[in-house]
Amino acid sequence: MHKKSALLTVITLAIAAYAGSVAAAVPNFTASCPMNIQVKAQGGNVFINGKKATLKTDAPTAYTAQSGKIMIGITSDSATSEPSVDYAIKHDKRANGICTVSAWSAGKAATLPMAKGDSPYQGKWTAKNSETGATVANIQVDGKEQVWVNGVKVKAKRADGALQFRQGTILYTLQGDPRIRDESDWNDSDVQNTGPIRLE
Repeated sequence: MHKKSALLTVITLAIAAYAGSVAAAVPNFTASCPMNIQVKAQGGNVFINGKKATLKTDAPTAYTAQSGKIMIGITSDSATSEPSVDYAIKHDKRANGICTVSAWSAGKAATLPMAKGDSPYQGKWTAKNSETGATVANIQVDGKEQVWVNGVKVKAKRADGALQFRQGTILYTLQGDPRIRDESDWNDSDVQNTGPIRLE
């Protein structure tokens, strides 16, 4: 088993509990980092030394903010727990470290931008472990077949009459035909595991 693939599988399973009808929000916080870097997050935006940063969602409770060469990592155990903040300077491997959070509060979750349409796949789906019954992923599909897995948007495509998309090592297949909808499933190529996906 490749360590990187195994880690992606663990992360996918671990974040499932925090996904739902809304995407997790960046917590509000103020932090100080070495090299006189000041970070402030407010209302879903992150500012680095007073400049609005470009924000990327890596997982429901993990983000990367960047302004120029400064990159800020923001992670938390849940949407309502204190964030951990670190910094790195692009192209300088020696410039990285931990930031000190001086104040924080939970951010307000934002509703996913669900587009209207007539896709047979639209709705909320739940991927389950066939042996334990545990939730592997919460999936949302809108009317234009935009897909979110555990609150993170992924690319999806039609294949053999089904809608397929991947997150990490897991391939998800949704059947839109009501007659074979129960055949919707997920497959983890790394640990050779599979299970059902049900439309709620």
